[in-house]
Amino acid sequence: MRRIVSILLLAVAPVCIAKSEYPGTRTKSWPFAQGGRVELLLGNGDVHIVPAKDPSRISIRYSTESYRDSFADDVKPAFNVKSSHADLEFDEPNDGSIEVELEVPVKTNVYVRAKAGDLSISGIEGDTDVETEVGNVHLLLLPGMRFYEVDVSTHTGNIDNCPVGEVKGRLAKAVSYRGDGAYRLHAHTRIGDIRFREVSGSN
Repeated sequence: MRRIVSILLLAVAPVCIAKSEYPGTRTKSWPFAQGGRVELLLGNGDVHIVPAKDPSRISIRYSTESYRDSFADDVKPAFNVKSSHADLEFDEPNDGSIEVELEVPVKTNVYVRAKAGDLSISGIEGDTDVETEVGNVHLLLLPGMRFYEVDVSTHTGNIDNCPVGEVKGRLAKAVSYRGDGAYRLHAHTRIGDIRFREVSGSN
């Protein structure tokens, strides 16, 4: 399965894994409240979301990669951040990719949509709603997190170590669960794996 996914990733989104001759990195930061909501939209690229070093702020660090030296200048970020809601969106050409590292308070609701790229969320407590068309999803959950709704699916890939529910399906796989917890979890990829792991609160 991993070989199939790798071949499809090469065919659909080669810019995501191509070595760049023209990298560039930019950083921004804003005050932000615990329990807020962050929405991130982008095309090709990986996303990594982790707890912020400063629990009262969110920070975004993004690197652009392309064989075209003007690609970074053609990337148009639109950031609209208020005290407890952040809309972070990238409009970029198709001949490059963006790697995003996002630091948020531990208690944050996260919404991510990407066309192609891996998504990872580590040690965040809140509602999680993430989708990528092509790529793997890695969800590293804090111990003891309980959910009132879990909806996880992949059209071509595996679902590994989902903490609740039962994986159903052969080629297309899904988990659907209803419980009495505090959070909602939605994760979807058309081509890729969805993997769960538990992390300690200090990670």
